[in-house]
Amino acid sequence: AFFSNAAYTFLDRYTLEGIFRYDGTNQFGASRYIRWMPTWNLAFSWNVTKEDFFPKNKLLSQLSFKTSFGVIPESPSAPTSLVKIMGDIPWRSNERTRETALKVSDPASYDLTYEKKQELNMGVQMGFFNNRISLALDGYTRQNYDLIGRVPTQGLSGTILRVGNVAQMHSYGIDLSLQTQNIKLKDFSWTTTFIYAKNENKITKLYVDASISDMVRGSGFSKEGYPVSSIFSIPFRGLNSEGLPTFADSNGNTTIDGIRFDQRDNLDFLSYSGTTKPTDVGSLGNLFTYKGLSLNVLLTYSFGNVLRLPTAFKANYDNDALALPKEFANRWMQPGDEHRTQVPAIASSFQRDNMPNLEYAYTAYNYSDVRIAKGDFIRLKEISLGYEFDKDLLKEMRIKRLSMKLQATNLFLLYADKKLNGADPEFSTGSSFIPNPKQLTFSLRVGL
Repeated sequence: AFFSNAAYTFLDRYTLEGIFRYDGTNQFGASRYIRWMPTWNLAFSWNVTKEDFFPKNKLLSQLSFKTSFGVIPESPSAPTSLVKIMGDIPWRSNERTRETALKVSDPASYDLTYEKKQELNMGVQMGFFNNRISLALDGYTRQNYDLIGRVPTQGLSGTILRVGNVAQMHSYGIDLSLQTQNIKLKDFSWTTTFIYAKNENKITKLYVDASISDMVRGSGFSKEGYPVSSIFSIPFRGLNSEGLPTFADSNGNTTIDGIRFDQRDNLDFLSYSGTTKPTDVGSLGNLFTYKGLSLNVLLTYSFGNVLRLPTAFKANYDNDALALPKEFANRWMQPGDEHRTQVPAIASSFQRDNMPNLEYAYTAYNYSDVRIAKGDFIRLKEISLGYEFDKDLLKEMRIKRLSMKLQATNLFLLYADKKLNGADPEFSTGSSFIPNPKQLTFSLRVGL
């Protein structure tokens, strides 16, 4: 890679900066035009505070603007420009006729090139009351193109799924940072910091051949016209009089066991549940200090995403441990319960014998829209208490610095969707929830 930048500031208030890069890699095709990617970024900032017309008052103490635009490359993990050939032993019915062979693991990526994005950023920084209140607001809009993914082919190259530049995406967002010095005395201070970020995206172009199984998975699926990592669900139509779940199929009819997860056509009947990526995240922190004592309380929050609840429902259970999720306390148990609950019954042996495909019904229930929960949460992330010993006192002890800190992390959730039944929405793998450990840390620092 080659890199250069230049910056010029005029009158200590106007700054123009340009960056130029020329990157090359041998991960892509053989063409030099593809292997090398020129990119650039141009930024301008204006410090209005330095202007003669800027009002000299305590209300507005600082004001500046900034903007930038550029084309930025990304070089994700991709097969090399050469074909990958691996050794193999094909299956034979008779071991005496077995022989070694070579197979194409990944074909040469002749036309693969960089992922790219065009990005426009704009921001403003403001200070009020001698910067006792500081506000920073930044926004961006981004066009991603030539995004890399695997697409199905006719298999002429030796593989059915090939890597290619197959997608485009538009994303935009804002970042807000607000800090206030609420109290500032000789021995006591109270500072509040609020951070908020909103990010949304939509895939504008994508070629993909998907099945129901791909679109309903808890890790998310990418589809044109929807955000990245979207979750789609099978429409749930309630329980029947026997406690079995029913669904809408691709023809608009109601079915029990008629959903086939390998279906690849007429998938518009699936409902959009949301994206696995939070759209609104941030934190709220308060720092209190009194002489050498400090107390920090930090809250974090996240909104805008959904989660697929664990796939706990089956037509048949071979042990009690798998048949005891919390939801089963509210399951269907007698006729009429279908009007009060959406949790299906534990299938009887008679139902299993007369419906050989009953497993499909419970699998469809696990991936239905009723098994979706909001990923929103508010967490008490951290409470820390620290003390810095007085330096004059430490001189007599021939110690330059002495401090101690007690910190508690991940204490508990203040808010989460009740459908999670206590599971932590921040630590979901797409099919299960990992417990979030609480931590208590004590630290002592001594400087000699």
